[in-house]
Amino acid sequence: MENHVFEKTPFLKLMVAAVLGVGTSIAPLVLLTFGLIQFSIIRIVGPEHVTAAYGVAAGIQGLAIVILGPLGGVIADKTTFKMGRRRFWIIAGSIGGAISMLTITYAPSMPVLILGFCFVQLFYGMVSLSCYSLVPEQVEPERFGRVSGIFGAAGPIFVMVGMMIMGVFADVPIQQKLFVITIIQLVCGIMSALLVKDSHFKGNKSSENKKSFSDGFKNLYPSVKKYPCYTWALLTKLFINITNAGLGLLPLFYIARFHLGQAEIFKINAYTSPSIMLMVVAGIAGGFLSDKIKKQKIFVMVSALITGVCLVTFAFAHIVALVVIGNFAFNFGFGMYGAVDNALVNRILPSKEDIGKDIAIMNATVQLASALVNFVAPMCIALGIILLGGDGYTFFFLILAGFSVLSALAVIPIPEVGKSLNEKSVEKAELVD
Repeated sequence: MENHVFEKTPFLKLMVAAVLGVGTSIAPLVLLTFGLIQFSIIRIVGPEHVTAAYGVAAGIQGLAIVILGPLGGVIADKTTFKMGRRRFWIIAGSIGGAISMLTITYAPSMPVLILGFCFVQLFYGMVSLSCYSLVPEQVEPERFGRVSGIFGAAGPIFVMVGMMIMGVFADVPIQQKLFVITIIQLVCGIMSALLVKDSHFKGNKSSENKKSFSDGFKNLYPSVKKYPCYTWALLTKLFINITNAGLGLLPLFYIARFHLGQAEIFKINAYTSPSIMLMVVAGIAGGFLSDKIKKQKIFVMVSALITGVCLVTFAFAHIVALVVIGNFAFNFGFGMYGAVDNALVNRILPSKEDIGKDIAIMNATVQLASALVNFVAPMCIALGIILLGGDGYTFFFLILAGFSVLSALAVIPIPEVGKSLNEKSVEKAELVD
């Protein structure tokens, strides 16, 4: 049995702080992929080279974060500042993210932009990771579903507000949009850290079980033999994130299929942003219902299949209205998936001492999926043109729909709530005030 002493934040205060931290750290990353980074690249290389340049940039940053993200999780878990490891990285991540956003904003070349793109993912990822880690540390397991639903709603709400603002100010230069987003996140990140109580982590007091800092890197990935459920949960998350990564090409899809310009694309994003409320509602409802009936797998499987239906709609859309409908379907399914799957992940985490590292590995599936999709997308679209004609996106979205099905199937081996995970005990750690 693990020995921990946590200083807990009052529940309502924790929710407010975490929603601020999660929402304002996720929103900039999503908004970047919905036009801001693409048009920043167009500023540097021109519209004729944007697809290839974006694929390379997104692929490089994705692979970089696959490595840096989990290592950042290890560092966060072993941080021993008296202010608390989670509070420290919420503030440090916000500051580092702000510097990285400014690097993207004023990048004079693609290498500089790619460098900023990598570090903005790393630092804002540290903010959201720190907030997510507070759940298994400070919240009772029977509340995991509803809390994950609330956390899952935070990102979509802030993304929706951001998209609506981007739509209202569609004609404002990209640099000004990026600057405003940066300032808002920095202020909210610091506010989040000030609201949260955190424990001073001193590691394991037992000399027999004490882990050195380097041990966190040696045992970076939990044993597949001891913790098979962790690997299945990672696979289902990777597959669904592959489908979600494909939405990062929607601006280029709008250009290729509907011949839209920058202002028109930002306006469409603003029009479709209310669909994000479906993500919020589905996430909160899914979290509460999964807690109520003590079932998680059915929610994850059905929601993954819903995202597949959305992607099929994209594949055959010949009017913008169908893309809008597809967005509504995707946001509903992805919202429910995110809330319940996060609760499932919190349930099967191997060790409380390595919460940050293990969640960081899970979160790295977002970047790994992005890297895979963006590296392969240009070739896949070109192959689609050869096989099916047109703009190539029909073939592309149908492949992504297949990964939605794989995501649903990967959940099957994970035991349901209340059933044994067949995992061995893990080492002890201690948090003291």
